[in-house]
Amino acid sequence: MNNEISVKEMKKDIDYVHKKLNKYHPKLDLYQSKKETEYKIDSLKRSIQKPLKPNEFFVKLFPLFSSLKHGHTDLYPIYRRFNKKDLKKYKNSKSAFYNYSFFYQNDSIYLIKDYAKVNPINGGSKLLYIDNVPVDEIIKKYKSSIYGDGYNKTFSDNYFNRTFLNFITLEQGLKDSVELSFLMGKNIIRKKTYREFPKKKTIKIQEDSIKKLTPKSIQREIRIKQKKYGYNKLTKTYSKELSFPTNDSTIAVLKVKDFHKGKIKKLYKEVFTDIKNHHVKNLILDIRNNGGGYIKDAHYLYSYLVEDSKVFTGQKIVANKTSFGKSMYNLLPFPTYPFLWIGGGYSYLKTTKNKDNEYQLNLSFSSTKIDQNLVYQGNLYVIINGGSYSASTLLATNLYIKKRGYFVGEETGGDYNGTVAGLMPQFTLPNSKLTMSIGTVFIPPIEQRIEKGHGVYPNKEIKENLHTKIQHKNPELEWIIKTIKTNKKRDD
Repeated sequence: MNNEISVKEMKKDIDYVHKKLNKYHPKLDLYQSKKETEYKIDSLKRSIQKPLKPNEFFVKLFPLFSSLKHGHTDLYPIYRRFNKKDLKKYKNSKSAFYNYSFFYQNDSIYLIKDYAKVNPINGGSKLLYIDNVPVDEIIKKYKSSIYGDGYNKTFSDNYFNRTFLNFITLEQGLKDSVELSFLMGKNIIRKKTYREFPKKKTIKIQEDSIKKLTPKSIQREIRIKQKKYGYNKLTKTYSKELSFPTNDSTIAVLKVKDFHKGKIKKLYKEVFTDIKNHHVKNLILDIRNNGGGYIKDAHYLYSYLVEDSKVFTGQKIVANKTSFGKSMYNLLPFPTYPFLWIGGGYSYLKTTKNKDNEYQLNLSFSSTKIDQNLVYQGNLYVIINGGSYSASTLLATNLYIKKRGYFVGEETGGDYNGTVAGLMPQFTLPNSKLTMSIGTVFIPPIEQRIEKGHGVYPNKEIKENLHTKIQHKNPELEWIIKTIKTNKKRDD
């Protein structure tokens, strides 16, 4: 990753990108005309005047991808690979940033909380430097490499807020210690922070003691629940979780963090049985920071919220008759190729031209079979933000179309009219070895609107900000609960 690439090799990589995009992407001109894209490719090639390292080339190349405004079609930098010695050293260690939570706002990074017990920095302090690297430079260099679908800005702000430390690692690598410089009030404060390495014996003792204290039957129940509800060991949270935030059990919150974990058929049936048994009248569906996943997962949830839920997507578009089938070869291992030949042939036969002369893929991506007695009929509030993306935007759009729910938060990160995702093969550029992914299927909701390039707008806009983060408040949820109680008093 430190070897320079020649000008000629980089131009070949740009041509490679151009070829793959044309071959696999079905909606390259959805937000930007083909003429504009061609011009930007030519301009990029002319701008390459000297040899660059792979990640320097990444900085030059990603503006081409971001100009397309298709979030699933992306370019990735190269992170340093660790040898066995490093992997062993850093296993189970905690980052030097472990005690700090940050928030991106107005092109700056602010501290939410310093959890260190010694000389903690005040929340709200602005982060200026990480060692000798100005934070402003990191933002300027990498912020534009984060983009969602279309013209909205909520996804890029939201995702950069959650991942900007990745770019620090990209610049500096893993470190055992860093010096952070903050602007606290009018003073610049510097603080050294260190990576935490575990004591192996302590960890083993803790694990053994937990096993001894917990009966095997309970351990088994815990494992079953974790598998069913999609447990994340790192964050110690579940993919889907139902809770009752007040003393009134008729108000429930269903937090859905993603659409790719858990035994969806069983868990949704359990969740909505619980909702029915508690006689829930106001359900709050929280899909903030849900980056999507499997359409089938989102469709199952949708089917428990609306009566007519058989159709979840509109007409699916691909680049040509073979693009969907060929993308399978990129995603699956070599031993499966004989079976993929059959699958590719089937997708070829199921791809036809529509009235707009586009290639339509006539395959169903999801189907559901649920107990209709469990379909929720009460009031529905949906909390959305810029992190509500891909399949979660598709869900939000379909609920919006059905007039099913009152939306609170901020504009979704995905496009109301659909996204180009589906199978997303990855390709390694031959010379720089950068990796790119390409969405291969345009997946729209059940209906589309005239306005394009923007997400689902909330009925009540409430934006996340530094003040509420520092105070550990949940203004969207608080507003909804207050509204429910106010309406209840009014009805009484």
